[in-house]
Amino acid sequence: DVVVLDAGSGFLKVGFCGEDAPRAVLPTAMATATADESREDEAVSGDAQKKSQVFYGEEAVLQESAVITRPVQRGELQLSAPEKEAMESLLEHVFRNVLGVEEDLPCLIADTMPLGQSSYATRQWIAEVMFEKIKVKSLAIFNTAALSLFSTGRTRGLVVESGEGITQAVPVFEGYAIPHAIFKMKVAGQDITQRIQTLMGEELGEPQSYRTMQALKEKVCFVAPSSSGVPAPDGDEEARSFELPDGKIIQVSEKIRAGATEILFGGVEGEASMQKNLLDAINTVDLDFRQDLVKSVVVAGGTSMLQNLAPRLRLELKSALASDLSRTVEVVSDSQRRFAAWIGG
Repeated sequence: DVVVLDAGSGFLKVGFCGEDAPRAVLPTAMATATADESREDEAVSGDAQKKSQVFYGEEAVLQESAVITRPVQRGELQLSAPEKEAMESLLEHVFRNVLGVEEDLPCLIADTMPLGQSSYATRQWIAEVMFEKIKVKSLAIFNTAALSLFSTGRTRGLVVESGEGITQAVPVFEGYAIPHAIFKMKVAGQDITQRIQTLMGEELGEPQSYRTMQALKEKVCFVAPSSSGVPAPDGDEEARSFELPDGKIIQVSEKIRAGATEILFGGVEGEASMQKNLLDAINTVDLDFRQDLVKSVVVAGGTSMLQNLAPRLRLELKSALASDLSRTVEVVSDSQRRFAAWIGG
């Protein structure tokens, strides 16, 4: 068996190669909570012992009073001491407790950054931990975009990855991500959620939790069919309804449902848009390869699960490309695209 691990900014996906889906999907987070514990024998002398407890994944993000560490931010593993410590503990927890792996197994890690752009220090540290602490038999580090493309049975194409922290356009030629033609932006799922958080806070007159707004995004938000700013009318009350943690059911306005997701297509100062990244990637590669790219535009990542994203991208590309290319634009949207990089591994 080969262990496949994809640690994203939001979620860590792990399981065994060849299976249909990851064995476990958990938030890439670790929390340390300190509790006062008075044991009976100490109660006599009045000494209270400070005991720190460590939580991982879903349990970690539920700890409101704890210090939560997210080792992967904007698609990159952070190499400061607390993040390294959290990642090491998280990996050990995943291998030993979640997968129950004790013996030496080969491991494949999906990395957002291609070799040319990834810091060697990061890869060196990951390799060190995997061999010395986790004691894997062998290790391979693959680019997530190439793996996402493999999951659709292709080796050439243009992958649009949009997860929790980063959105990027990656041209892949025969399984190789072309480093100089990768264009990315720091606008993704977490930014949409924060935008919803702000808008809902204004509308309801009280702050809303990030986790609740994340659930709202996944249930009712969608991408407008065009940039004209007129979302598709949706008379279905069920599609607009959302239940808040206190049990109150609200109707979410089109301004929030379709408006919040527009930041992917521009509107964030200093950042490009999804369609501009795609066009830049297409225009950077050789002329002979462009036709192959536009025929296989593959969307992947958690944020790609937004309804209407693929048709909107197709429309944006067709309107911006030269006629010979625009005629052949095909956007591939697989039902399992949220885990595309893991499945490709």
